[in-house]
Amino acid sequence: MSALRYAGLDDTDSEDELPPGWEERTTKDGWVYYANHVELKTQWDHPKTGKKKRVAGDLPYGWEQETDENGQVYFVDHINKRTTYLDPRLAFTVEETSEKPNIRQRYDGNSAAMEILQGRDLSGKVVIVTGANSGIGYETARSLALHGAHVILACRNRARATEATQKILEEWHKAKVEAMILDLSSLQSVQQFAEAFKAKKLPLHVLICNAAVFGSPWQLTVDGLETTFQVNHLGHFYLVQLLQDVLRRSIPARVIIVSSESHSNREQPPVFTAPLPQSWRAWEGCTSTTAAGACHRRQPKMKHQLLPCGS
Repeated sequence: MSALRYAGLDDTDSEDELPPGWEERTTKDGWVYYANHVELKTQWDHPKTGKKKRVAGDLPYGWEQETDENGQVYFVDHINKRTTYLDPRLAFTVEETSEKPNIRQRYDGNSAAMEILQGRDLSGKVVIVTGANSGIGYETARSLALHGAHVILACRNRARATEATQKILEEWHKAKVEAMILDLSSLQSVQQFAEAFKAKKLPLHVLICNAAVFGSPWQLTVDGLETTFQVNHLGHFYLVQLLQDVLRRSIPARVIIVSSESHSNREQPPVFTAPLPQSWRAWEGCTSTTAAGACHRRQPKMKHQLLPCGS
């Protein structure tokens, strides 16, 4: 008890009542966190009970959730014409309990992007996701945007990219999402994208190299390179090189190469040159690019001191 008294944790009658200097807040997606104004820090666990909580249900009629210029969530009561940083649903919180079995891995192949980012506030972070108009790329961009990040969907097809951004905005009208054209089969397009992004004078905290093709017939790009190898690897490699100065200025920053384990099935060392048409096999072309991506993931960590890359 003396330790609790010294820490100021026994000054209240209820175990759920916060000690002096603490404040209860919520994130955009309803998770409760605690701000310690004395030590100027925040945490997810209740300072006395150690429990995690989230708010239940929708906001009361006439209330709206907003975000201020510092990324802090606040609430507008349109009926009484007032604002507050206190979530009106805090009286109806529920304890978070895990229904999943206690296994070694926290996330696996069944985990969704929204689940992985649950409870995180990414306000102020800028993220580029290539190939973000569908599939894994879209779900990644959507989840990042709904958690407050400024997300740029770098896509080859402008119409599909615009449609993807509109779908995200329909979920949250204040999401910071925009579409930019990036065709990895053209090194000129990669260069133009990098120049256009730099012109925005934004930081870059995460670059997710997700776009890829699979099972394509053998053909050359406008640059005279084999299409699968250029789109899946060389285009992304060039993009990272062009944006590495922005990434370094934005440290901590991260480059993520979305890949697979297909290269682990190769019996021969990967071939990183454009193959001749008569020797082309679509599956081997894909495994070569994933092997190249595995090599690429190690480069930023060693040369540029960015955060470790992942697949």
